Amino acid sequence: MTGTVSRDRRLARHLDEAGLDALVATSAENVLWLTGIASVGGQNHPYSSRALAVVTRDRPDAPYFASSRGDVDQFLDATTALSGVVGYGTFHRELPEGLELTAREERFKQIGVDDPPAPDALGALVRILTGAGLANARIGVDETAAPPGFLERLGEALPGCAVRPAAALLQQVRKVKTEAEVRRIAEAAAIAESGVRAALGIAAEGVTERDMVREFETAVARAGGRPRFTLIKFGREGVLGQTRPSDTPLRRGDSIWFDAGCTHRGYWSDIARTASFGQPAPRLAAVYAAMLAGEQAALDAAKPGMTGGELFDRTVEAVRGAGVPHYRRHHVGHGIGAEIYEPVLITPGNPDVIEDGTVVNSETPYYEFGLGGVHVEDPFVVASGGNRLLTTLDRSLIVID
Repeated sequence: MTGTVSRDRRLARHLDEAGLDALVATSAENVLWLTGIASVGGQNHPYSSRALAVVTRDRPDAPYFASSRGDVDQFLDATTALSGVVGYGTFHRELPEGLELTAREERFKQIGVDDPPAPDALGALVRILTGAGLANARIGVDETAAPPGFLERLGEALPGCAVRPAAALLQQVRKVKTEAEVRRIAEAAAIAESGVRAALGIAAEGVTERDMVREFETAVARAGGRPRFTLIKFGREGVLGQTRPSDTPLRRGDSIWFDAGCTHRGYWSDIARTASFGQPAPRLAAVYAAMLAGEQAALDAAKPGMTGGELFDRTVEAVRGAGVPHYRRHHVGHGIGAEIYEPVLITPGNPDVIEDGTVVNSETPYYEFGLGGVHVEDPFVVASGGNRLLTTLDRSLIVID
């Protein structure tokens, strides 16, 4: 168990400290975190259709939800009690005369058919805030996915409100994970690991990067995940890791670099491994050992109260001391959860503090022309009682005979 307080108490405390009466989430990730609803519009049409979630200081456990009428049926997916639901815009669902509806359909019909819709997302938000008695309140709005001018228009629609940006507040609240969130991150990591195993399972002379990418993504989808990025490169091509997979065949003696991830139930994985097809070259083995030493140092050293900058220094120093004295990086890890990059970022000088219950995705990538990519990456939970790795795939250099 992590030492986390409940999400709702943590949220209420941050609202109090910020002097806010309500908080509005606009991004698909923040809406998911508050409600459990994976907004279709927020994910597929982020520039034209959006869902919103609103929590109040008095009831952080019971958010309001707003979305387009086409997507408003998703309120039925909420994993927490909702204080209210508002749909906006136009969408038609027909009801044949005399048809008897199920209880679930009746529940939806009240909101998605009978209730008059708001004209747009802003109108839906105004209706929620007014109905909650917050027309003259202090409102924090997650500005990350809000359209240009949204905060200003909200202030004009409710001139008694004090409206200010609050994305950073939500990021800080989400830094500490609940046990349910940790399970989801671990599940997503396990699915990504199954993809790595599947891809390595087809390693043979003549297999291409494209073949391995296909095998990884098929295995992830079969396990219930959604592939989000799949970077697999052979040999010296690993230094160009962001390029498309090629049809160049695998040859004995090549290294195989993986940096890949998926989402599962809204939560991310991001793992990396390095393999050798045949006995590894001494240079590859030595560099990988140093990268693993750095990741292990992070796993051993991370503790509540440490800053991201301090953990960065520990990690880089360990890599340098283990045999790559010139090692340098702009970051060696990041928080992970409903987004792939969350606080705390493990970057030089970062003063953000790791807390009990933060999940750190530790990584030590190294790219060298002629050698390729050498990389290991795993998530772990930081806890006062001892850190816990969330992956099970062997972290040593993988050798395929």
